[in-house]
Amino acid sequence: MAPKRPWAQRTGVDAKVMQRTGLDEMTLLRLRRDFHQRVGVLIYAEKHKLATSGTAPRFKFMHTTMQDILTTDQQAAWQAHIEHSTRDLDDMCRGEYPISPYILRVYSALFGIKVDYLLLGSKPVVDPIGASIEIWPMAADAK
Repeated sequence: MAPKRPWAQRTGVDAKVMQRTGLDEMTLLRLRRDFHQRVGVLIYAEKHKLATSGTAPRFKFMHTTMQDILTTDQQAAWQAHIEHSTRDLDDMCRGEYPISPYILRVYSALFGIKVDYLLLGSKPVVDPIGASIEIWPMAADAK
């Protein structure tokens, strides 16, 4: 049976995410809770549109959720971690700037879900292991 609060489940990379971004556990849980609540209240037509429209609209949905929850300082720390400007992120939301596999992984790790949501439009499923937030995950695993 699935947990009643999937957003409250810790992932294997939460400690790294909090360390690198300066977010605390409560903010991380609030972000995930809000994301799952927003997905949960979408009507079928909106869910279908998000699932079939491509990566940029799903990225925008997640990015907007993040902007609504994080403080300005937390957003600045997040942008410093991912090394992208506000303009880059806005362009990604519009589909005018390529979204790298690294960005897909770090956003998925931040929200505690599998990369399949952003990449393929699958239902956002909690990932207990967590997506790698390393720029070169294969090199990090070799250490």
